[in-house]
Amino acid sequence: MTILLTITALLTATLSAILGMGGGILLLATMFCFLPFSQAIPLHAAVQLVSNGSRIILFRQAADWPTVGRFILGVLPGVALAGLLLWSLGRLGRAEPYFKVLIGVYILVATFLPRPQAAHRRGGRRGFTLLGMAAGTAALTVGSIGPLIAPMFARRGFVKERLIATKAACQMLTHVFKIVAFWSLGTIDFGRFALLLTAMAAAAVVGTILGRRILRNVSRRAFVVLYRFALATAGLKVLLIDGILKLIQTVTAS
Repeated sequence: MTILLTITALLTATLSAILGMGGGILLLATMFCFLPFSQAIPLHAAVQLVSNGSRIILFRQAADWPTVGRFILGVLPGVALAGLLLWSLGRLGRAEPYFKVLIGVYILVATFLPRPQAAHRRGGRRGFTLLGMAAGTAALTVGSIGPLIAPMFARRGFVKERLIATKAACQMLTHVFKIVAFWSLGTIDFGRFALLLTAMAAAAVVGTILGRRILRNVSRRAFVVLYRFALATAGLKVLLIDGILKLIQTVTAS
């Protein structure tokens, strides 16, 4: 398990450093094959914290920090709301497929809906606070927020290094709050998975460095095409496999 997940962390971090997305959700899907939900989510957050942190260091000059600030204003209440729901209800697992259907539809619509022409004049930052609130809630209840927040960056004209650095900063800070929330809920056990976590985190750093080298050879036009393709793939996966298929399985089982 350790070797396979370490290799997966390397490959997915490389993908995220090239496209700015896709790696996180693939890593989480792989971790679910070996770990229970209660451990996979916080461990995934810890690995992604390192992965996103390494991207911020390598692409720091391209980051749009005012956008990050607006995003984080929404994350705090979103995480608090999700933590309260998890603590008081303990039944969000049943509602997860419904969340996934909504997120899948949102990803596809936001990806292919024409981009507003006024986005650049507004500095590309309107709506990021609400997006942060949605991401903060989804971080605890769904797991990977990359596909959820990715369309907004594309629709606001973020490309290549600017997109990767800014999105990484938003995700990294979200993972910090997510880890704190799971710690307070008592569902996290890093000591038990210390070796696995160390190996995956180290692989994520190496993957980021490798991905940055590859990105230098990717044109802006090719980046936009690949990014939209990755978004469409993620949206269909979340909608059909994580959402509709699980809903059908739930209805059939009942």
